[in-house]
Amino acid sequence: MSWWKTLSFGLFLLCSASAIKAQREYEITPFIGSRFGGNIDLSQQGNPNVDFLKVKSSINYGVMGGVTFWQNFEGEFMWNRQPTSLSAHNPADGTYSPVSNMNFDMYQFDVLYSFLSPERKLRPFVVAGLGFSHYGVEPVNGQSVLGFSNRFAYNLGGGVKYFFNRHWGLRAELRWSPTHSTSSQDVFCDPEFGCAPSTSANKVEQGQVNAGVIFRFGK
Repeated sequence: MSWWKTLSFGLFLLCSASAIKAQREYEITPFIGSRFGGNIDLSQQGNPNVDFLKVKSSINYGVMGGVTFWQNFEGEFMWNRQPTSLSAHNPADGTYSPVSNMNFDMYQFDVLYSFLSPERKLRPFVVAGLGFSHYGVEPVNGQSVLGFSNRFAYNLGGGVKYFFNRHWGLRAELRWSPTHSTSSQDVFCDPEFGCAPSTSANKVEQGQVNAGVIFRFGK
């Protein structure tokens, strides 16, 4: 699924959720945290001196906006930016060389389920979603570093909300958030049909820990 189809589908879900009037509540949550881990696989790119680019762990920040659409379920959109940098790994000696700076932006459409009733102050939740990530890599000597910019991404996580009153509270969460990057050529073998070439997507495997302030309004 291309990233623009994912975006269109996510917008459709949020608009559909907003159209349901029963128990409609809205939340806006600016947040800050840390995103860590992640390599961009270049092992099949033909450069013997670089097998992957390491994404430096760093802070991330953004905003989440959600609407309750059915009982304890929310439709949610998250924008998340990680100002970071890329370093090239040399497989011969294990050293890293700086390559470029990068703004790694995630755009995710999520479904969130909160446990316990809306009147409770403490509400654990689980969340999952999909969308795309934008690799905003600064060019080097006028040349593109990656040769692509947008890739499919998804996330899975959980956390807790604590409300001081009906209109505001705090939110803390942990997410696993992989993003597709380059592709690898493999050979798939089936006992009935034999072997054939196949293409698989490499992923930038990342985790993130976020905390933010919830502003809630509506019914």
